[in-house]
Amino acid sequence: MILVTGGTGLLGAHLLCKLAVQGKSVRAIYRDATKFEAVKKVFSYYSETPDLLFDSIEWVQSDITDVPALDIAFENVSKVYHCAADLSFNPKNYAKSRQVNVVGTANIVNLCLSHKVEKLCHVSSIATLGEELLKPITEETRWNPESNQNIYAITKYDAELEVWRGIQEGLNAVVVQPGVILGAGFWNSGTGEIFNKVSKGFRYYTSGTVGVVDVNDVTESMINLMDSKITNDKFIIVSENIGYKKLMQVISVAIGSKNSLVEVKRWQLLLYLQIDKLLSCFPGRERSVYKANINSVFKQLVYDASKIKNTIDVKFIPINESVSTIAEFFKKD
Repeated sequence: MILVTGGTGLLGAHLLCKLAVQGKSVRAIYRDATKFEAVKKVFSYYSETPDLLFDSIEWVQSDITDVPALDIAFENVSKVYHCAADLSFNPKNYAKSRQVNVVGTANIVNLCLSHKVEKLCHVSSIATLGEELLKPITEETRWNPESNQNIYAITKYDAELEVWRGIQEGLNAVVVQPGVILGAGFWNSGTGEIFNKVSKGFRYYTSGTVGVVDVNDVTESMINLMDSKITNDKFIIVSENIGYKKLMQVISVAIGSKNSLVEVKRWQLLLYLQIDKLLSCFPGRERSVYKANINSVFKQLVYDASKIKNTIDVKFIPINESVSTIAEFFKKD
């Protein structure tokens, strides 16, 4: 039995679909059943019988911070894909992010050990890596806690340490560090929201670069690593390092938007940040941008994914092709 956490998120849903199509025996943890429709929508992209595929999965209502319920979900499990995470950048949510990302991962690791799970695949992020401005970033680029105040990166880094602690205690595990994941099916969150916004006239970009990858490349890499004898190692999964301007151009063309793009300067975003803070004081108004977001979209970093390519011979989907496919699903939806 394979256990997947975070099965109702973008990566988890695509992973579940791929495992179900392969006929694997799969159990998935969920917290909110209202997200099932989005999962079924993802399944419909790859199967003519998405409901049957969905029903082939054993769904267990649980939470990675709820050890008793999680312990039940681990019964007869041989492999675990840990995709669940809190993606917040809001400093006010630090306690919650730490509880989900760090404590939750510690729970997964401990239960893998106590249930003698054969192998764990932990989904980390390139955010847990150090930053090199003059040369490509690899898996060996060390994290610098002094230069990163992003709560997502901090908690994901500490979560990754829990996995390495488990490895020291005898756990077989692999860690994947994806870049920004492009995928279809979740149009109001994550990268799916970009397609939604572009279709409604959004046309802004910054001077930074971003490491991106198609969701199917991530799921394929994860499954291949788990089916291999490779253990106790980590892998960057980035198909292309691309400027935000070029990415916006590719998405705009694929969506059919004819709006001309507009570059946003750093000072403009910092000004908007202050306005956003003031507006968030009003009831019902949530913050929409944080300094950590602003810092990240002006950085020009390059991630080197040669290790995963050389290890499992993965051939990444070109970003133009990835965006084109996602845009077609978006227009149908």
